[in-house]
Amino acid sequence: MKRKRIFLVTIGAVVLLFVGTLLYAILRDDDPYRYFTGLGEEISVTPDDSKIAFSYYVDGKESIYTANPDGTHVKQITNSNNQRDSQPKYSPDGKKLVYLSKDAEGIQTLRMVNQDGSEGRPLTDSKFHVTDAIFSHDGETIYFVAVEAGEVKKGEESREGYDLYSIEVDGEHMKKLTDADHFSMDYLFLSPDGDTIFYSEFDGSKDRIYSYSFEDGKVNISPSILSAKMINTQSFYEPKLSPDGRYLAFTDVSQESQDSSIFKYDLFLLNLDTQKVERLTDLKKAVTSPTFFHKENKIAFLENTNWSNAPAVYRLMTIDPTTHNIEAVNLDAPQSAGDNRLIQMFDRSVNTLTIAILYMLLMGLLSVYLHYHHLGKVYLPSIVSFAIAILTFAASFVVARMVDPWYGIGLMMLAVGIFGCSVIIVLFVFIFKRFAK
Repeated sequence: MKRKRIFLVTIGAVVLLFVGTLLYAILRDDDPYRYFTGLGEEISVTPDDSKIAFSYYVDGKESIYTANPDGTHVKQITNSNNQRDSQPKYSPDGKKLVYLSKDAEGIQTLRMVNQDGSEGRPLTDSKFHVTDAIFSHDGETIYFVAVEAGEVKKGEESREGYDLYSIEVDGEHMKKLTDADHFSMDYLFLSPDGDTIFYSEFDGSKDRIYSYSFEDGKVNISPSILSAKMINTQSFYEPKLSPDGRYLAFTDVSQESQDSSIFKYDLFLLNLDTQKVERLTDLKKAVTSPTFFHKENKIAFLENTNWSNAPAVYRLMTIDPTTHNIEAVNLDAPQSAGDNRLIQMFDRSVNTLTIAILYMLLMGLLSVYLHYHHLGKVYLPSIVSFAIAILTFAASFVVARMVDPWYGIGLMMLAVGIFGCSVIIVLFVFIFKRFAK
């Protein structure tokens, strides 16, 4: 009786631990940046090259910072409550910044602030979800990409796409420039004369560059800066035009990683006069956010040293496009306060492996209990486990067809995991029966 009582108490404790762990894993915030300290994903350089702007996380809070190009004199510019500020862009005179501010629902609004952090104010409200923005050359107008916030919340059911808008720096006279409903629309940049704005869109196979003419109000899917061959063969991810309009920096999948399971992105440079592409980096990671300096012959970029995991861990780099000499910039940025270390350790311990171990432990204990008290039912937990796997696998097809294909794939992966655990449980029971008295 004493052994039976111990078994039942142990099984009860494991049940509580398993259910609690499972509920925590389901209900917790899965945001990989909730405790993160490090660089955000985009940078900007002032026209005189004296300052850089970037977003930076401190214990999960993302704000806009500025610094000298060598990483010194880091200063926090924004300090929004319950918002994440990102994607800063300098005005042509370097005195203002536009940036995006994301709320708890993932909706990004457009805001502007002076370069010293004063006079911050919104330019758009929560009715629009903004994904990119830049100043006009005269600094009086801001062009941005947006979609109605309600369409973002609909997800794949949305019937509307992204379009190009303009608004004056005082927040007045907002105007919709295109009505193209693009599936994606990113990485705005202007021609040197300011008469044309370019953007990138994924067409299903590669990232293409389109242009919009302010003069005739039309979208051109074959911009004049690119040859027909370049348009048809090259993918342009995160394109940025040099200040003199002669070069286009962009990132793309490296040739050697195109057949691998994980793509690696490197930095490339297109000479718009000769239409020849030159590869600038070979870092075997992921390069993002190329940004030209205006006075110096340098390009700043971010290297994701944690590719392809989350959160992205960026390192600020610069490269001389002529010599290909790369230098790392060490930012004198704030460090984590360390207040969340205990909960971070607990959070990391709650993962798929932990849940699988607890599940197998529970089924194994039930099998051992039945071996001693109901010998004919020793394989019952294994049979139940296999049944759960089969039912989950069958449900994955129903869910994929009637609800969402991605949910169906998730259930299918869960079914495979449960099936694998079931096999291990059967092997354990088989071996246990042979040696247990």
